[in-house]
Amino acid sequence: MGLVKAGSKGTLGTAPTGAAAPEDWTALLEHADAGHRRHAAQALGDRPDAAATLAARLPREPDPAVREALLTALVRIGSPEAAAGLAPMLASEDAGLRNGALESLQQMPVDAVEPQMDALAGSDDSDLRIFAVLLAARLGPAERSARLHQALERDPHVNVGLTAAEAVAELGDPAALPALEAFAARFPDDPCVAYTVDAARRRFRGAS
Repeated sequence: MGLVKAGSKGTLGTAPTGAAAPEDWTALLEHADAGHRRHAAQALGDRPDAAATLAARLPREPDPAVREALLTALVRIGSPEAAAGLAPMLASEDAGLRNGALESLQQMPVDAVEPQMDALAGSDDSDLRIFAVLLAARLGPAERSARLHQALERDPHVNVGLTAAEAVAELGDPAALPALEAFAARFPDDPCVAYTVDAARRRFRGAS
C-alpha cells in the first residue's frame, strides 16, 4: 500500500470531469463513481476536520484505490481524531482493511496513536493486544520498553508474548532479558517460546 507519510501533502492531480466544488468534497465521498470518491478523499486529506468522515467511509468503500486514498488522507491528517477513527478497523473481519489500518497507524505521529494503545492493550481480544504491541514498538525507548516488557511478563496469551519477544529482539534491547526469561518461565513447554527467547539471547550476545 503506497501510503503517504504523515505531514506529506502529496498531489491531487486533475479533478474528474464534473467534480464538485471544494466545499462539496464530503458529499462527493458518496458519489457512485469511484474516481470522484478517490479525488474527494485526496482533497479531504488537507482538512483535519474531515478525519471522522474519512474513517466512517472506509468500511463501506468497495474500491481498492479509493480505500487507499482514504487511508492515505488519514495518514496525512495524522491527528488523534484520525487515529481514533482507524483503531476500530483493527477489529474488522476484512483482512485488507485490518492491515491497511495497522500500516496507517504505524505511519502516524506517535502522540496521535498512543491514546489508542491503552484500549488495545486492555482488550479481551488477543489479536488487538498484538496490534498494541506492534504499535508500541514505535514509541520512545522508555515507554516502548515498559509496554513490551509488560506484555512479556503478564499477557496470558502466548502469541502476544511472542510478538513482544520478536519486537525486543528486533530492537536490540538487552534490558528486556529479565522480561524474556519471565516469558519463557510462564510457557516452559512451548517450543516456539523457547526458540524465540533463545534467538533473542543470541542476538543480544552478538550485539554486545
